[in-house]
Amino acid sequence: MTATPANAASIYDPVTQSSLRNLVTAMQSWSMFDGDDKFTGATASELSGWGWSVGAYTNVNIYVEGDGSSWRATAQDVRPGGTEFTYTSALPVNGAQPGSVTATAPQPPVQVGQPGLTIHDLGANVDLDALAYALVAAGVTVDEVCVIGNVAPAPSVSTTKPHTLGCLAAAQAAGATMRSVLAAMSKITPGVLAVVAVYTLGDGTAPATAPDWVDSPDPRPTGPMAPPASLPNGVWKYDRLVQRVATLNDLQPEWSRVATQQCLAVLSAALVSTNPYKDCQSKPIFMSGQADVPEASNHDLEAIAQNPGWVELNYRPRALNPSLRDWYIGDPRCAASVGTNGLLQCDEYPFFATEQGGGLATPAPSLKVIDGEQNQQQGVRYSSFLSSCGVQNGDPFYAIPIPPATTHVPTLQICNP
Repeated sequence: MTATPANAASIYDPVTQSSLRNLVTAMQSWSMFDGDDKFTGATASELSGWGWSVGAYTNVNIYVEGDGSSWRATAQDVRPGGTEFTYTSALPVNGAQPGSVTATAPQPPVQVGQPGLTIHDLGANVDLDALAYALVAAGVTVDEVCVIGNVAPAPSVSTTKPHTLGCLAAAQAAGATMRSVLAAMSKITPGVLAVVAVYTLGDGTAPATAPDWVDSPDPRPTGPMAPPASLPNGVWKYDRLVQRVATLNDLQPEWSRVATQQCLAVLSAALVSTNPYKDCQSKPIFMSGQADVPEASNHDLEAIAQNPGWVELNYRPRALNPSLRDWYIGDPRCAASVGTNGLLQCDEYPFFATEQGGGLATPAPSLKVIDGEQNQQQGVRYSSFLSSCGVQNGDPFYAIPIPPATTHVPTLQICNP
């Protein structure tokens, strides 16, 4: 990453400004004629139809806000020294007033790396501004945010994540704010905002706070974090995601809301996704239910709490598992099921029909005695999920049980076709 020179004009800046002004015209035209006076749903292809395409050396981010009636954008040439410019249609942001293309203030401390266009729907994403306000109001510092953000997964693996480097650079920049720091991180790894939100806000019933491990000499979570039972919508902005998941999977709106919140909370707390909002609407998810198999679902939740990595599994047919099917016979954890004629059975998680299941798996699966009929019914529903969603040998999927508080929601098959 290359530092952006302060107060330096680039020979590429006029092209960037012109491109952003042309984008404004294209967005307004698309909204008026194709978007029902909203900006939600605009795509690169549709904007191209209105005469604008991202340049070969330009990085552009479009943020559609609220109910879709306003938007903002940043544009920057990726070559050394390029200035970032901002346009906003409604509220002042980044030093820009509504209706004008202005050099971002303060400038981002890290030069963007790749050209391209990214469209962020803030009606289906963490609200950066609301999160920043909550953190500042509670006294959480930008340095603490950088530490928290470093536990979030990143596309590339390193001790210090790329988004953390961006966070540290942004925190040291003149005029740095909580908002500019969060923006620097999310530009590199969008899902980092979800991790910061879940680790500082929880369910939103108390003021934000930095986790205890932030002040450790070797900061990292000291144990798996239980996902919040609910997420504050003022920060998480999941309404349109709920609608999309319901439409994609033909779900009742209330079931979709429960499924969406649980997916976002679990993926963020388990630190397994670089972009929970994207994954919750694009990957297959088996959601064991409370209305039909509560004992099996609650065992799965307990197991995932002990090993958050078990949220993401890979299907493997039972016949291909090198372990014996009854590998757990004689295990003390299964003793209570002996002699019950199947009324009680020993449940294992991860499922035997996964690469993470069976007696040879590392770590060893969790075992618990539960109602025998529920154990069998969960197996039937899991098989149905694999078939309905077209999950093949080796394919990854998420296993995210429905939380105990929502006793009315049954097992859901979220194929996200």
